[in-house]
Amino acid sequence: MIAVETAAGRAGSAEPSLFTTDAVAYSRSWRIAAAALRIFSRGGLLLMLAALTLSATPPSNPFKMMRLFAALFLAPELASWFIARAFAASIRVDDGRLRIESRDETIEIPLSSIAAAEPWRFPAPALGLGMLLRSGRRIPLEIRTEDPVALVDAMIAAGAAPELRNGLEHPLVMFARARLAHGPGRLENPFLKFVLFSLVPTIPIFRLHQYIAYGGAFGEYYTYGLQMYLVGFGIWWAKHAIWLVLIAAAFRAVVEVVAFAVAAAAPSLATGARLILEVLQRLLYYIGIPLLIYLRLTA
Repeated sequence: MIAVETAAGRAGSAEPSLFTTDAVAYSRSWRIAAAALRIFSRGGLLLMLAALTLSATPPSNPFKMMRLFAALFLAPELASWFIARAFAASIRVDDGRLRIESRDETIEIPLSSIAAAEPWRFPAPALGLGMLLRSGRRIPLEIRTEDPVALVDAMIAAGAAPELRNGLEHPLVMFARARLAHGPGRLENPFLKFVLFSLVPTIPIFRLHQYIAYGGAFGEYYTYGLQMYLVGFGIWWAKHAIWLVLIAAAFRAVVEVVAFAVAAAAPSLATGARLILEVLQRLLYYIGIPLLIYLRLTA
């Protein structure tokens, strides 16, 4: 039996929980929408990178590049994020109950009535779980959580059937656990990785552009004034930030594909392989890119 409370009905209840985690509790249709948007946004980055590097006539206008980036990546990514925010939930495991608390209501399910926990076969917009009741019905919400194993283990510890863990013997779960163990660190912070680090290519290339186009490091400033000089620098900065996002997307795609292949072929090696892949992609990004720029500028 599934019990549903409204936000008003649960006000004032603050029972201690054995386990609590933040999650997203989608309805099936909204999960499909969020997944489609996420796939479009990430695929858009790879398509844009291919267009810029392989096309005979790549878009060279920086404003066209910015519009493509906004349409192919920013817009669908933000839409997927807003959907996730709308379905944000707190998952609580109490003694004998699973509580899914969203902004408007709480769904409460006896743990003894849950027959299976099944990871999403297609992990989009991220990894998540569906749950099957002993009655044969499915829980109407699909739970997106960073660590499905921790959630299921907490449910078993609180009284759910141990068989719930059977559904987690899947490469996707091993893949997710390895990613959680060696997931994004400080070097993966978007502000550092794309906004600040984009100054590394921007400053020397913009300086070279000033010498070529205006005859000196501050040629545009002396010719057109500070405002135009700063606008020009900002355009170059944005252009290189977009390039870094595209390159990072390609690195990330390779890391995730190889990491999943290892998790599927040799689950015991998934965590170690993830660590090696993450270190390699950070070395390529933070050392390889500046080195490539230096070699091209000094060739």
